[in-house]
Amino acid sequence: MSTHRVLVTGASGFIGRHVVRALAMRGHEVIANGRDVARLAANRGTARRMLALDLAADPLEPLLAGCDTVVHCAALSAPWGPDAAFQRANVLATRRLLNAARRAGARRFLHLGSPSIYFRFRDQYDVGEAFTPPRRWITGYARSKWESEDCVRGAGDDLQTLILRPRAVFGEGDRAILPRLLAVAERGWFPLIAGGDALIDVTDVDNLSRLIADCVDHGWPGSGQAYNVTNGEPLRVKDLLSALFARMRRRVRWIPVPRGPALAAAWLAEQAALRRAGQPEPKLTRYGLGVIGYAQTLDITRARRELGYRPTPGVDAGLEGFASTWSSHDHA
Repeated sequence: MSTHRVLVTGASGFIGRHVVRALAMRGHEVIANGRDVARLAANRGTARRMLALDLAADPLEPLLAGCDTVVHCAALSAPWGPDAAFQRANVLATRRLLNAARRAGARRFLHLGSPSIYFRFRDQYDVGEAFTPPRRWITGYARSKWESEDCVRGAGDDLQTLILRPRAVFGEGDRAILPRLLAVAERGWFPLIAGGDALIDVTDVDNLSRLIADCVDHGWPGSGQAYNVTNGEPLRVKDLLSALFARMRRRVRWIPVPRGPALAAAWLAEQAALRRAGQPEPKLTRYGLGVIGYAQTLDITRARRELGYRPTPGVDAGLEGFASTWSSHDHA
């Protein structure tokens, strides 16, 4: 197996940090990029170099010197926010990075997309990668992630590209999905939309980072193809929440809430937020409620067949990793 010099963007974030570590363990020379200088420092000892640059504004040549592969993890990910911010962080930054990678002579570009593009206010099972964009997007984030994929697909023949769409990535160091759920449970009760029976897919960050390392090691077929990534073990929302709260030793009372009234309340909260100065994120959003109120499972057959993807750490392992690091940082 040959080694590569790999640029990992978003290395100051949760997924990027795991990817840096996985690649370094395989013997690759990793250049770590992120905007948060303090969090980027967590890669010391695994990354060869660390550079805090803004992908949407700064010169990118220092990042790409000598790199033959780019793993683009950086993104602005949120259920709420101005379209302009998502366009800048997710579309403009991706376009600039692709152009810089071609100029620098990089040969491969692996991009993290998002299954948020699939979201609809209805149950969906075994969703495949084929996708037609809607006339009206649910969130600016989802739209920007689809448009960033379009940039990757149009990169040209001189750059082999790959798109991975991991759903609900969690595990050691998660600062988004599980912490949001814990924040809701702080009041001692949790609203269960539609009884918590919605079937959903999640992805252990170790499964994702190992798949990325495998792709860097062995390459991938074709160019511009997208692949769904999950643990391959759908579970009910209530079962996931119960396992999380048990790991965190939280006693939480369930409050059943019908989907219709919950979404109506979220819509009102969104309208109120839009009228406030700065349009701050409301405590309730329709998208936030929808992802735990409607079933969505993804078909990962293609990743298994074409990328050799074999998810092994289960949900329990990911929750244990999250719980141990959360407690060690005095969040418990």
